[in-house]
Amino acid sequence: MVIADKFGTSADYDLYLIATILPALFYGILNYAGFYLLVPYFSKRLSERQGGDSVENWRSIWPVINLNVVLSLTVTLIVILAAPLVMKIWTGGFSDAMFARVVFFSRLTAVAVVLGTTEAFMRAFLNVKKIFVYPAAGYIVFNLFSITSIILLYQKLSVGAVAFGWIGGLLLQNLYLLARLRGFEPFKGFRQTLYNSDVRMLLQTAGILFAVELVNRSYFMIDRYFAVDFGEGVVSALNYSQVLVQLPDAIVGFAIGSVLFPMFSESFEARRSRFGVLYQKTVSLAVMLAVPLAVVFYVNAEEIIYLVFFRGVFDAESVAITSTMLRPHALSIVALFVVSTSIRACYAGNWAKQVLWFTIMLFATKWIATALLSRWFGYGGITAATSLALIAFALSMLIFLTFRAGLDSKRRFMLVLVRLVLAGLVTALAATYAGGWLPDYLQTVARLNVFLKLAASSVIIALCYLLLVYGSGLGYLLRDSVSMRRGKASISD
Repeated sequence: MVIADKFGTSADYDLYLIATILPALFYGILNYAGFYLLVPYFSKRLSERQGGDSVENWRSIWPVINLNVVLSLTVTLIVILAAPLVMKIWTGGFSDAMFARVVFFSRLTAVAVVLGTTEAFMRAFLNVKKIFVYPAAGYIVFNLFSITSIILLYQKLSVGAVAFGWIGGLLLQNLYLLARLRGFEPFKGFRQTLYNSDVRMLLQTAGILFAVELVNRSYFMIDRYFAVDFGEGVVSALNYSQVLVQLPDAIVGFAIGSVLFPMFSESFEARRSRFGVLYQKTVSLAVMLAVPLAVVFYVNAEEIIYLVFFRGVFDAESVAITSTMLRPHALSIVALFVVSTSIRACYAGNWAKQVLWFTIMLFATKWIATALLSRWFGYGGITAATSLALIAFALSMLIFLTFRAGLDSKRRFMLVLVRLVLAGLVTALAATYAGGWLPDYLQTVARLNVFLKLAASSVIIALCYLLLVYGSGLGYLLRDSVSMRRGKASISD
């Protein structure tokens, strides 16, 4: 919202988003792959040796930390050196001055790779120690710093204020996590070595995980490659759309996944049937939550964009471009929820190779679909291709895990998910039809009127969806959701 207010869908913000392609890519790879790699490692180590904060344990862990730091520093240096060559892919037609700014911001933000790697390590350790709230609050620390930096510095630094907020926020977040980690006295077991038996074990699976994240996080590079050709503001609008679509999963899916990942790792080692029941219940509840959210985003794309971003230099044209990209993108919300749970279950079950194949399929589907749909439907085709690729990715992992997770009622599980999706489709049609019957004054473009229209539409969608869920015999999912929120539901239910 702050970025929209200060930069809107401007050429400057387009340039910044293109410049940060490499740092954002490698930040995502090392941050997510590192987290997925380290959670099972810590879970196994802490279960084998009680007292995971002992000096002996930290002596084994420090080579892993050292290797992480060396790897991230090496990647950062590669980004800095390669930026002038690689960034030419996305900057065809740019002037020399614009290209020089792209290279500058790419090199400046490369340090995010190191900061993201260390953050993933500390968050993984704290999560395995069943400390969830503290590392989650680290994102608040990061965002408060970033927002403050943009507000105070945008006039002097332009989009450089966004870069300063990102790097400074990550640094502050790392210091915040380190303060909590010091309670486990890690430095008492410090060693300078880069290799031990733990490192050898991790390296056996690290290559696959890094390959998965490399392919998985490359789709936004495809988006920005095609978006540049549609003119000023489209890259920015694409980014705003992605932020909104990923927001529900970032809030709900990430919170669920952070808690479940250690549980998946523990249950897979202990009892396969428990692992399967946990996966089935989690995915069913995730889809039940995600479907009405996707309907709200799809039916009310323009209203959401207007309320969230319409301010400052983010004008009516920006609203039109961004809402055009958001509507087809909204379909991926359900897929993101399924992927968020499924990918953690796959890693906990040591099925990283299968995830790699699914991810390669995602990349190929995304590239082909973007090339075709953007040609047929304009820039809205870019986000439609993303939804199509993510849905295929989610279905692939869902089918694989259904048959490998030890489920006793595979057909029943699939029918539950199909009924939830069908309830969403009927709800979308009903909400679209009902929108034409809303009072005329709600059609007026004013902030209060738009809010009331969104609220009315959301209530209609929620009521219609709940009725359809109960009517199709899935009311027990709602009861399970309430029970889990109150801490009364057990995994074996």
